[in-house]
Amino acid sequence: MINNRKLEKGEIVYDRLFLYLLKEKGIEIEKVNCIRPHVLTLESKTGRYVMKRYKEKEKVIRTYNLLQEASKKSFTQSINFIPYPDGTLTFSYEGGYWALMNYREGRALNYYKRSERTEALSLLSSFHNSTKAINTYKLAPLLLEERWRKRLSYFEQNSAFLHRREREDILYDGAFLLDKVRETSLIHPSLQAINHGDVASHNFLKSADMVRLIDFDLVHYDSVFYDYLQLTRRFLRYTNASLIPLLLHNELLSWFREPRFLYALLYQDDLFKAWPKLLQKSNRNKIEKALFFNQARKRMLMPQIQFFLSQIR
Repeated sequence: MINNRKLEKGEIVYDRLFLYLLKEKGIEIEKVNCIRPHVLTLESKTGRYVMKRYKEKEKVIRTYNLLQEASKKSFTQSINFIPYPDGTLTFSYEGGYWALMNYREGRALNYYKRSERTEALSLLSSFHNSTKAINTYKLAPLLLEERWRKRLSYFEQNSAFLHRREREDILYDGAFLLDKVRETSLIHPSLQAINHGDVASHNFLKSADMVRLIDFDLVHYDSVFYDYLQLTRRFLRYTNASLIPLLLHNELLSWFREPRFLYALLYQDDLFKAWPKLLQKSNRNKIEKALFFNQARKRMLMPQIQFFLSQIR
């Protein structure tokens, strides 16, 4: 069954012209389902597919080449784009570029489970090892400190309505920790590779045969510090902000001996990143809730980080 419709505000999902042009490229659709405005699942006579829309054709080509190259270095646990039957890699439609992938059954990893945290760490390490040393794709670095500084500045300029003491404490901690992150160096500064950039649990697709790393839209070339920092932050949401369960993962032990990593774990970027959306919604209850969880996380993490720092010194 095909539902011919468009979303409002120009968010094209599919219509008769879309389906006709897709047929011209060799994909004759029998059933289509809209997951998100820019993501479709398709069923055709030749198989099941996922289509994803991009603003830039170059991003599709870059990701395709990156994963092709990684597969030559034994990293095959991903889902790469595939050419359309007519041999092209993208399908252009009304200003967007649609890329095609084979459909794979699976679910997101559950970071609450130690075994699935291990699977995520192992797969991420494998990806890094396959993309080390040479920045073939001329990817820009993340410039993490610069991004954090901008978010902190935005918070400072748009938080005058908060209680003065509470606001001053947040700003002081933010500036202090950001300076510490910038001052402290890594033991292995040469550990450069392509970072995935978005290690949310839903970007690890677990199926019966394997776990696959998917969605490479935010890749960048930098120290793998960033991917492990982001992954550890996400793990902490499932361990009640306790680092103890994470000591069981060998891939993280060396990072817990890095001052820069420890200071970065304390940095309140989740709050600063969410601040524009919280203000946009103008919901005082949600703002208070975000501030409460920010303080609770700080209370849980602070003594643990201080302990690890004392062991380094």
